[in-house]
Amino acid sequence: MSTSNSLLKQGPQVQAKYSENNGIALAWNMAESMEVEAVYHSLSPEFIESSSTLLDIQIDPAGAVFTRTVAPGRNYYHVKFTNGSVSTINDRMIYTDGVINFRDMGGYLTEDGRTTRWGMLLRSADLHELSEQDLQTAAALGIDWICDLRSDFEVASRPSPAIGHAINTNIPFMAEASPEEMQKIGHDLHAGYKAMILNTEKCALILNELLQEERDTSLFHCAAGKDRTGVVCALILLTLGVPREVVIEDYELTNLAVDGLMQRFLSGNNKDYQKYMDQMPELQGAIPEMMKAAFIQAALEAIDENYGSFEQYLSEGLGITSEQRTALQNKYLV
Repeated sequence: MSTSNSLLKQGPQVQAKYSENNGIALAWNMAESMEVEAVYHSLSPEFIESSSTLLDIQIDPAGAVFTRTVAPGRNYYHVKFTNGSVSTINDRMIYTDGVINFRDMGGYLTEDGRTTRWGMLLRSADLHELSEQDLQTAAALGIDWICDLRSDFEVASRPSPAIGHAINTNIPFMAEASPEEMQKIGHDLHAGYKAMILNTEKCALILNELLQEERDTSLFHCAAGKDRTGVVCALILLTLGVPREVVIEDYELTNLAVDGLMQRFLSGNNKDYQKYMDQMPELQGAIPEMMKAAFIQAALEAIDENYGSFEQYLSEGLGITSEQRTALQNKYLV
C-alpha cells in the first residue's frame, strides 16, 4: 500500500488479497469516526479524482470485495476516506495480451518492518508473445535487467523480444528443459524444487547480479513463471527478509494464472510440449497441482535440512556476506 500524492493526507493501511476470476478483497482498519467514502480505479499512482473511475461496488465497514479492472499495464485502486485521506493500492498484476503470470513483488512487509519496493522486482512467464502494445507497456516499466531462467532449448524455441534498454541475460536454472527433462521433473517436483534451491552457484550468481548499481528494475522469468521463477523469487524475498508464510503466498498467486498457463502449454504454439503431453495423458489432469505450496515448501525444507537456517544457507552455501545482504535490503526495501 502506498499513497503517492504528497498533497493528500495518507489514509489508513489497506491490505489487498487476490482470488480467482480477477477478484480482489480490500481490507482496512480505521478509527470508528472514519468511514470509506469511495473506491476508485486509475492507471496512475497519483489520485486525481477527475481522471479516476468511481467503482460501483458495495463498501462494508471493514473492506470491499470486487472484480479487478483489467487495463493494459499497471492498475491502481484509491480508497478515499471521509476525512479526506486517500490510501492507494498497487495492483501487483501487470496486464498484457501476450505474457501470462506477470506481476510485481513490491509491497511485502519484511520482518524488520520495511517493505519491498514497488516496480523493482518483477516476475512473469516467457516474453515470446508480447504484442507491439505489450512491448510499449513493458518498456514503460523501466526494466534494466531481464533474467531468463530457461534452457538453451527453450530460448531457441521461443526467443524473447528486446524490451526498451533492458539487458537480457540467460541463466539456465536447470541443466536442461527439454520435454524429456520436464518429464523427469514432473514425476518428482519436490525433488526438483530441492535441487533448484541447492543450485548454489546459480543462486549466488543471481543475488550478486542484483547488487549491480545500474540495475534497479529487474524481471525474472522462465517458461510459465512458476517453478524456476518461483524458486528464484522466493530466494530473493527471503534474502530481503520477507517472512516465509508471505513468500509462500506470493508463490501461490501463480494459481490465479492456471487457466492461461494450461492454454499456453497445450496450445499449438508449443508443439514439443504438446507431443510430450500426448505421450503422458495421465499427467494432464495433474498439471494444476504443480502450483501447490508443498513444492516451494520442499525447497525451504531443503535449506533447513542442509544448512540449518536461511542465514547459514546465504553465508555458507551462497557466500553472501552480511554486508551484501544489507546492501540488497537497502536497495530493494523502503
